[in-house]
Amino acid sequence: MRTEPAAPLTQELPDEEDGPRPAFSGPSAEETLLRLARSARRLARAHQATVTLAPTASRPHGVSATSLSRAFEAWGGYSVPPLNPGASRPVLEGGAERPRGWLVVPLRTLEGHIHLFDPESGEDFTPEDEEALTGLAGLADVALETARLREENQALRQEVQLGEQRFQALAGASRQVVWLTDAHGAVNRPSSTWEDFTGQTREEYAGWGWMSAVHPDDHARVADVVRRTAAVLGPYECEYRLRRRDGTYMTALARALPVLNEDGTPREWVGMTVNLASVQVSEDELERRLREEHAARTEAEVAEQRSAFLAEASRVLASSSLDPKATLSTLAWLTVPTLADWCFVDVMDEAGAAQRMAVAHANAADKALACEVRDFPPGPDGSRHPTTCVVRRGESLLVDDVSDAWLRKVAVSDRHYALMKAVGFHCIMSVPLLARGRALGALTFLAVRQSRRYTQADLHTAQDLARRAALLLDNAILYREARKSVLLRDEFLSIASHELKTPLTPLQLRLQALRRETQKGAASIPTSLVVSQLDVVQRQVTKMSALVNGLLDVSRISSGRLTLDKEPLDLAELARDVVSRFSVTANQAGSPVTLYAQDDMRGSWDRLRVDQVLTNLLTNALKYGAGRPVAVRLSGDEVHVRIAVEDSGIGIAPEHLSRIFERFGRAVSERHYGGLGLGLYITRQIVESHGGEVLVHSTPGQGSRFEVVLPR
Repeated sequence: MRTEPAAPLTQELPDEEDGPRPAFSGPSAEETLLRLARSARRLARAHQATVTLAPTASRPHGVSATSLSRAFEAWGGYSVPPLNPGASRPVLEGGAERPRGWLVVPLRTLEGHIHLFDPESGEDFTPEDEEALTGLAGLADVALETARLREENQALRQEVQLGEQRFQALAGASRQVVWLTDAHGAVNRPSSTWEDFTGQTREEYAGWGWMSAVHPDDHARVADVVRRTAAVLGPYECEYRLRRRDGTYMTALARALPVLNEDGTPREWVGMTVNLASVQVSEDELERRLREEHAARTEAEVAEQRSAFLAEASRVLASSSLDPKATLSTLAWLTVPTLADWCFVDVMDEAGAAQRMAVAHANAADKALACEVRDFPPGPDGSRHPTTCVVRRGESLLVDDVSDAWLRKVAVSDRHYALMKAVGFHCIMSVPLLARGRALGALTFLAVRQSRRYTQADLHTAQDLARRAALLLDNAILYREARKSVLLRDEFLSIASHELKTPLTPLQLRLQALRRETQKGAASIPTSLVVSQLDVVQRQVTKMSALVNGLLDVSRISSGRLTLDKEPLDLAELARDVVSRFSVTANQAGSPVTLYAQDDMRGSWDRLRVDQVLTNLLTNALKYGAGRPVAVRLSGDEVHVRIAVEDSGIGIAPEHLSRIFERFGRAVSERHYGGLGLGLYITRQIVESHGGEVLVHSTPGQGSRFEVVLPR
């Protein structure tokens, strides 16, 4: 059975589940994969899309999802089984030959792929399809990670419930009386062991009713111990007489530990009452059990909170646009007060300088202080500013006890020190935003409240959050670069078409003139007329040939096919030939060229390519030399030679010096000076292929000096 239609399907049947639901709001990875496959198929207008994830510890057989267009199903009368994650092609029921159109795009951070088959147009998939699918793959990573966190969060909830069941089972299996009270000592949870020992019903011991089982003579002392313990948040310990189910009293020892809220206040008390007369449990063992229970409950709750926080952060990032500024600001405010009392987001701009994108603070009274902090971004590269060090090294920073000496050490100025003192933080945690092996910025978290202390677990949470934020930034950068490339391509195509048409116009005019002469019926055409017309034709053909050769050189350089054919060469002799070749052009431009050469300018170079370097530099000097003299100077030593081409023309502005050696880069308008903007780019590539370098010194209005240094 063929896997693609014999003829285009002109009428697409309605897709399944065309509703308003978001593409990545599925509660599971499987549903997210299915929606991703459906989005990929629609985005590239394909008849089939399959998304696969490789096997993992949690999914040993991998997972995949396939989406078929209704038209494709109706036409073929078959369905496609899930794709084996290890296979490179789908297996169709009934056997099938290889599809004509096939496109595979890898997911960025997860080990998986998006497979597309059978474009609706009947042609193969285009580079634009691949670029669009690559962008979708970047967003898919965040969506799949959100689904994973959602499942992880559900698992943590189940773990908390299991912990509660274990606690109840432990209390039921224990021979001791186990109980829970609220922050003030009132019983708010049922205790079967208390009921079994005292005979009280739940209604009788609820709240402060449990005191009725305590001997009346011990009431005042027990109440006093409860009040004092709640005030100091220390371990509760009290010995008193407790009435048993049979009405007799026995001596009991009650001990409890508080479970604290995030701000340090007690949320509840976990306690145990021991019958000293019948059971001899060591105090160390009792304390160990209580502490283990307290630690287990606290760890499970903290893990659930962190998982919920990361899931919400992933949702914010997944729903963001490709402009990260607003999203990063939302992310910063999301971290306070859950993860920090202050949060800074610093991002590196295109020039490599850190820009503070967002400042969030938990205390509304710090708004004015936050404005000052926003205006005080990380210091320059090489400073001791904490965020600068994190970005430069690509390593996280955690200081859990900030001292005055540390503040003075990292401060870049007295004002910076004063601002840090005003914020009043005692812990700092800063993590880099890493993507594709480079740091894009940093997330910095500050702890002001004394009850907040950063641990390695907090650092791991911050690093996990930073990975998600870095993915958003990297996608935005890739999108910006792609748009820049498209604009540059369009600009180049416009310039190239203009430049290639320029020599065609005089060429066509001269040929038309010769044709008119032949149509006059004369026995012969004057030789001088033919020669003058052919001279113009030759110059235009030469110009067009140079343009085409420039484009071919760029193609060779981009594909790594620029080769050198080195041979012994006298640079001075080659320079004289090039200068002589430019004599007519120099006279027309009013810029005489003078060559100054030292003795012994011999070395091993590619003659054609060095000739090309001299030609490009002289062409530039005559074009922008403003009709003034041009000098070519050759000098050197035993190891290197130096070629300097100087003009006294319009010069180059400082802000353009770094881009004139780029492809299609120029410092002036192409309307006034023409050209493709490839000469200096090709020159640099040729020189660097020889192991040399190109330097430029220029002052606007005073001219430019280009220097080429080549090893002999």
